[in-house]
Amino acid sequence: MGMMISIFRTVGLVTAFFCLPVYAVYAADEHVTVSGKPVVRVATYKDVAHFYERFEKFPAAAREGISLHFTGELLPDHEIPSKARLVIHSRQGDIPLFFGTDREMHFPRATQLASENPPILQTESIGHNVRTELSLRVEVPQGDRFTGVQARHWLTQINACIRDLTGMILSWFMPDAHRLKIDLAPGARFEAVTSGHVTILANNEGKEPMIILLRPQDYPEDTIFRSSKPFAQVRVRIPGDAYLTFTPDR
Repeated sequence: MGMMISIFRTVGLVTAFFCLPVYAVYAADEHVTVSGKPVVRVATYKDVAHFYERFEKFPAAAREGISLHFTGELLPDHEIPSKARLVIHSRQGDIPLFFGTDREMHFPRATQLASENPPILQTESIGHNVRTELSLRVEVPQGDRFTGVQARHWLTQINACIRDLTGMILSWFMPDAHRLKIDLAPGARFEAVTSGHVTILANNEGKEPMIILLRPQDYPEDTIFRSSKPFAQVRVRIPGDAYLTFTPDR
């Protein structure tokens, strides 16, 4: 198929966080025909698998209760990523990365796919890019609440990963993780309770989850952060944010 070019535009900390160089190699436009339909190649299987592999090399204690996820959108209109129909074009058939209205990327991990290293193709919405945000999701044991102590622990875990990958000296120049990104369910109320005093932080009156940025250090350690409904998800915000963008080979 000629020279493979994968352009991963990363923002903020992602290069240091995953120890990936940012580079671009250019070649002629490449189009692939699958079942008579023109498509473009945007990456290979190993390009994406490398992120998961690097995360799995973090110390076990640092990533306990934390998982790596990619949440996508179709640019420039921030539409659902499934409209681009990104697929892993394997010998066994095409494997979609996004389904329906779900914005989370579903990336299969398999030894056979790693050995084959099939291309990732974009088969719809040619000319538009799929951008995915890297997020580190934490487990919330109670489902609808967590404490200031728990929140600080999650942030400490992420910062330990940064120090492990960059080294102590370099980590002094890296911004620490300070905020959580909380997906508040539709119809839910989010509160902070400190010594019996209740502060309403957000009230989601919409039909979609509302993203709340929370800096736990602004509240005492004994604060309880609670929602009237279970959280859709709670993530540690990577400093500067981090994105992986699928762009056509050039």
